[in-house]
Order: sequence, then structure tokens, then C-alpha cells
Amino acid sequence: MKTASLWKSVSFALLLLVFGTPGEAREIAPIVSVDWLEANLQDPRLVVLDVRKVEQYQAGHIPNAVSSFYRAWAFRKGELYSEIPELDDLEEMIGEAGIGVESIVVVAGSVSTPVESYQSARVACTLQYAGIPNVALLDGGIDAWIRQKKTLSTEPRVLAAKPFKAKLRRDFTADREYMKSHLGKVLLLDVREPDIFTGKRKLDCIPRAGHIPGALNMPTSCAFNPDGTFKTRDQLAAIAEAAIGKDLSRQVVTYCDVGQSCATWAFLLRELLGYRNIRLYDGSTQEWMADPTAPVEK
Repeated sequence: MKTASLWKSVSFALLLLVFGTPGEAREIAPIVSVDWLEANLQDPRLVVLDVRKVEQYQAGHIPNAVSSFYRAWAFRKGELYSEIPELDDLEEMIGEAGIGVESIVVVAGSVSTPVESYQSARVACTLQYAGIPNVALLDGGIDAWIRQKKTLSTEPRVLAAKPFKAKLRRDFTADREYMKSHLGKVLLLDVREPDIFTGKRKLDCIPRAGHIPGALNMPTSCAFNPDGTFKTRDQLAAIAEAAIGKDLSRQVVTYCDVGQSCATWAFLLRELLGYRNIRLYDGSTQEWMADPTAPVEK
């Protein structure tokens, strides 16, 4: 298991030499293994961001990890459940976590439930939106760390706060106006489960069933193995190419119900698979379906 995990991390690192990262030079693979993280915990530039609830962090966490609950990174704004924080709040939150532009950040959350497994990627995308290039996901989350019997700590870590000035990557996100003006001009990926995509059922918080016209269905759940680790790069590429094709410059917007699970494919497409024009719609169908003038398909 350890050899396979190490090889998986090395494989991801080698991919960076081929694809790189649009606009920024990466110094860390987009997905890192438990073994890689354990070997690099003493790197002074490394910040391990534990995005679970505080009580989960206090019960046992990766040594030197900083607690920063997911909900602060995708907060409720009015009727919308998962919005990007306002600029001043975002800058303050990043600075108080001890993160700077030069930091290497590994986001580590739980993968015990589907909802939890999507949260780390949303935090990672928010950090990248703020202009931090070296952000990675821990493959299999803290569950994998525990499963491999790695050391846990109950000692909280608080890094010295530092001033942070965001360089927003507005080309990483889409809002309702962008969606309306680009409808039919960009590829839309609805990452919800097929029965929700087709309108057979919906969440209570979504005003209308169905999907945004012209969208294709590529569920986020397809990116994961049963244990919460990611599928191989080749498997993920095959899923993506079936929907998007091999044109890495194609303009794509991912969306879901409330803007949470769509971040996983947005991150994987851009950071791992090399697609260069990827946005996520954080308002997603919760915002779209609340607008009676917005069209819908089933």
C-alpha cells in the first residue's frame, strides 16, 4: 500500500512537468499522498489546512495542521448557501491562517460522507481564486491518514498572522450574469447525480427541478474511489474527455446545487488534467432556479 501510494504521488508530480499550471508555476502536485505529506511536514512553507469542524480537529489532527472550518470559506449569503467570502474577509481569513502567496498549502478534510469529500476542493479553489498558486488536496483526506495509522496530534497550532493582499483570479469563477451572457457559448458541466440532473428529484433548497439548458452531466462522485481517494489520472482524463473532448482551451463552467461539489471537477480539470479555461459557478442551481426568467431543461 505504501509503495502504491508513493508511486501515485510521484506520478502526479511528473504530470506537472507536462501540463504545468495556467498563469503560475506550481511547486507541488495538485494531489498529494499521505506519505508525501508525512515526509514534508517540517517544510517551513507548508501549511496544512484542516477544514473539518473544530471539535473534529480537537479530537485528533495531522501534526502541525491549522484548523480552519470549511464553512468560513464558502459562507451563507442571503438565500445562497456557499458563496465566496467578501474580499476583505477573505484576505483577513487567509492572513490569520498564516498563509501567504509563497505558502505551500495542503487542504485536508474528511471524506466520510459525499458532502464532506467535496469541501476540500472548494476551499482549494477559493485559495486559488485569491491568488495562491501552490494549493493541493490530500488524497483520501484525513481518513486516509488515519487508515494508514499515521501520527495524530491534539496540540492546536496557530501560525503567526501575516498581511495578505489578494490577486483575484476572476477568470476562475462565474456569476449569474456571466452564465446568462454565455449561455450556449461555453460548455456547462452539471456535476450532480443523474436523477437530479434530469429533474426526477431535487433538493429542498433548490426552487425548481432540472438543469441549465445545454449542460452535460458529469457527476462529481465519478471522480472518487470507494475509499474516498481519487481515481487515477488516466481514469479521470477518460471521464473528462468523454464530456469535454481533448481541446484543453475549451471554455467550461462547472455547477451543482449550491456551489460545493462543482469545485472538485473544476480543480481536477484545471490543475491535474491541464484544461486552461475552467470556471465554477458558486451560486449554481440554487441561484439560477430562483430566477423565474432563467430557462431550465429536464
